[in-house]
Amino acid sequence: MLQSGVAIMLALAAAQGDDAATETGMAPATNPGSWVTSADYPASAMREEREGTTGFRLTIGADGLPAACDIIAPSGHGDLDAATCQLIMQRARFTPGRNARGEAVGGSYSNRIRWQIPEGGRPAMSVAGFGLDTAQESWPRGAIPDDAFTRIDPVAHYPAAALAAREEGTVHMELTVDSAGQVAGCKVNESSLSAALDAAACALMRNKGQFSPALDSDGKPTKGVLAASFRWTLPDQAGGEGNAVSPSPGPGFPMGEPGSATITVLVGADGRVEDCRFSGTGKFGAMPNGMTPCDMFGRQMRYAPFVDANGKPVAKRVILRSGLTIEDAPSAPK
Repeated sequence: MLQSGVAIMLALAAAQGDDAATETGMAPATNPGSWVTSADYPASAMREEREGTTGFRLTIGADGLPAACDIIAPSGHGDLDAATCQLIMQRARFTPGRNARGEAVGGSYSNRIRWQIPEGGRPAMSVAGFGLDTAQESWPRGAIPDDAFTRIDPVAHYPAAALAAREEGTVHMELTVDSAGQVAGCKVNESSLSAALDAAACALMRNKGQFSPALDSDGKPTKGVLAASFRWTLPDQAGGEGNAVSPSPGPGFPMGEPGSATITVLVGADGRVEDCRFSGTGKFGAMPNGMTPCDMFGRQMRYAPFVDANGKPVAKRVILRSGLTIEDAPSAPK
């Protein structure tokens, strides 16, 4: 089964200013490696194991934002090419060049993306307690856990305090893996609601974690950050007559806690997302790794603007409110 652990690499780029008398050159303001991530691989292309390299050229305005994207070297797959321009237009940002008069100028930027699925794909991480969360990965290839590490038995490392208190839960973590494949840092992004389990999960990552390190664009080992989880499940306990086995309780209902969520987006008259705020109560609306629904927009992203009755572009504030309530079930008719 293929997973989303794909290598998406950006090749050496060339940026050119509009003005031949440009004094300072235009340059990417953000890491080009963040413009397209492994999680962006089109699902149909992943299923059909299609790969290719897409060459593109951006036209950059004096404000540092891409105004147009042209495919100059097709990959041979329309969905890969379309995804390239769509993602680059949304995420690419540049520091404008300056001409001899000190005025900001735009220009063009050429690069290519290699959409590649590693040989054999990434192994599934459903064994034992350890798991990967592919919402956050290193670029261009994230750290990969050794097979033996993915099979660690939670029971053998269960903290005594949590075992005595009959505590279970899943710890969602952000791991920093150094260039030697060792876990150098662990941060709990979503608690299991047990301090003992949270601490034990990070201790286990640091002491037992073994990874093939992330690779940079030259294929050399480098530090990487990835999101992972560890599920602590109580061992079956013997007890009662006949030494009957008492099974561990199943997982809680995914919408078992009341809550509310509100997202407020300010869209300017030019169609840019100027601000986005998210608030929530309970676990409702929560996303992994500290993300929020605002991350789907991104600051300074541009859309077709709202217009008034006369067709004039206007700024708007868009508010979405939702809530989760839990009520007693209605009584069954007699």
